[in-house]
Amino acid sequence: MSSSNKNIIKPNKAWCVDQAKEFYSIYEWGEGYFDVNNQGNVVATPGGDVKIDLVKVCQEVKRLGLSYPLLVRFPQILQARSKEIDTAFEYSAKKYFCSLTHIPCYPIKVNQQRTVVEHILSSQCESIGLEVGSKTELLVALGLIEEQTHVLVCNGYKDRAYIRLALYAQCMGINVFIVIESPSELSIIKQESERLDLIPNIGLRLKLNSVAEGNWQNSGGKDAKFGLDAKDILFCLDKLTKWNCQTWLKLIHFHMGSQISKLNEFAIGLREAMHVYNEIYKLGVKLKYIDVGGGLAIDYASQHDASYFSRAYTIQEYADVVVENIKTYCDLHGIPIPTVLTENGRAISAHHAMLITNVVRVREYEEINNDINAFQSDSDELVSLGRQLNQLVDDGVKDIRSHKVKFELMLNEKLFRGEVDLETKAWAEQVMRKCEAYVMLHNHDKQHMSLSSVENYYCNFSVFQSMPDVWGLSQIFPVMPLNRLEEEPLIRALLHDLTCDSDGKISRYAYNQTISDYLTLHELSFDDEYILGFFLLGAYQEVLGDMHNLFGDAHSINVTQDELGILQFSEIEIGDCVNELLASIHLEGSQIVQCCNERLQKSNTTNVTSEEILEEINDALYGYTYLDSIDRPPHRIKR
Repeated sequence: MSSSNKNIIKPNKAWCVDQAKEFYSIYEWGEGYFDVNNQGNVVATPGGDVKIDLVKVCQEVKRLGLSYPLLVRFPQILQARSKEIDTAFEYSAKKYFCSLTHIPCYPIKVNQQRTVVEHILSSQCESIGLEVGSKTELLVALGLIEEQTHVLVCNGYKDRAYIRLALYAQCMGINVFIVIESPSELSIIKQESERLDLIPNIGLRLKLNSVAEGNWQNSGGKDAKFGLDAKDILFCLDKLTKWNCQTWLKLIHFHMGSQISKLNEFAIGLREAMHVYNEIYKLGVKLKYIDVGGGLAIDYASQHDASYFSRAYTIQEYADVVVENIKTYCDLHGIPIPTVLTENGRAISAHHAMLITNVVRVREYEEINNDINAFQSDSDELVSLGRQLNQLVDDGVKDIRSHKVKFELMLNEKLFRGEVDLETKAWAEQVMRKCEAYVMLHNHDKQHMSLSSVENYYCNFSVFQSMPDVWGLSQIFPVMPLNRLEEEPLIRALLHDLTCDSDGKISRYAYNQTISDYLTLHELSFDDEYILGFFLLGAYQEVLGDMHNLFGDAHSINVTQDELGILQFSEIEIGDCVNELLASIHLEGSQIVQCCNERLQKSNTTNVTSEEILEEINDALYGYTYLDSIDRPPHRIKR
């Protein structure tokens, strides 16, 4: 698999592991949860002295019989991250001399996997909760909440069944807040709570005028899908007053969006919400809680700026803004400081999951003719122009664009008229590749850079299944090799997946302090397996995965490390087999076997027995949907 790319970057003699860390920005996006060891392998560092060598994880997982792609979870990161955010609020409360209490509430929609929710709830936070937005998610919460101190926030539009389930949760001793999204929900809550003879805890979701910039901010602003405007709020307050049930209202909630890159935008929305809080308080309703929603951003792009996939602040600065603004407002208006709930699911879960897979192929450009100037053809005019262009490159002429354009136009015209044979076309393509590489390497002209100037690395995964936001939102995720980081990467590469779709690739990469159209990786060889890690996939990617080309869920596994440095594997989930994907489109594997068997009975065109063919088909039906990276015959991953 040795690459024939001539566009290799000039090596840096001083390259070392520390430069690799800086080059792939691991400290920026990793936020202390990932590092590179002296052997040049990436390690997960969930806290304390725990250092999990990801190359060793790959080796051990292969011994278990699992192949790539593999989704790896680090439960210790989930627990550490939850505590880190909560600790930031504790520090802010001390910093601003206030007795503010913070309760992190994990929104299940971000990643509903049982193992994820369980480990978040087991975090060493003084209090923690869940947020749900549907009846199904509510039932998930009821199955996982164990401690009576856990909080449960019920958002989303609700029918009577949803409201009844929420009230039943309160009957079980859970501290439930039913957040009203529509005024019509209020009457149902009254009817059902009276039937159960209990006092519900109600919240109002505010529709703020404030809005933040970004790809996920349509949940904020006056045109938001959810929330109550001022007229709706007054309607609900009037109803509660007439029923003499003002004490039911305990909380207000707002959500400006996910991945808010600028804190000043969030601060404006928070102050608007506190104004509404105070207005309700002045009307005699003694609110006790404010749910400030999500928004704490992840620095996917490692730019430390206000772009959509980065952030211009730290977790501590976020906590300071929340605490300082609430304390200042409450002190100014003489009202008690409320308990603060946050719903930062992305910030809690993004770091804990990554995808590991292998590069299966590189598109190589083999030289057709070593000496471009020696090529002979009947297309004298085209060949003459190509030789001139090649000579300009060899002479180091800086600006060759006009000559390159002229050559390309002539080539296209002759191709259209059918005047270029296959050998001449191959030679002309070689000339073009050499020119494109020259422009990119020597002129650093990205505007005129062609995809032919980089190697195409084909990887054993599906963008649509494992990283759907790459396709849907052009999101940037950190990508880097897991080994060989003691060696300098010298190949400019573009990563493609297995799907038969031109969108099945990653087109934007963040590393080396910039955003690039390619990723610099190592040259491949036949001898060594080249393993890549795709990071920060713990939020939304798994629940949004799409079955493009019927590639299914990847294998997944939880990885921890004990005090002795021994790797512990748990929650091993075998990925989808082909038969499961077929069932999702209402096609039974048995139907395929029967159809093939009938064909075989009518055909005698092969020396292979029908039994052997049918056995292979059955193995395929229960095999992995991805390429099997383990050197073995087709096999079943499920029975």
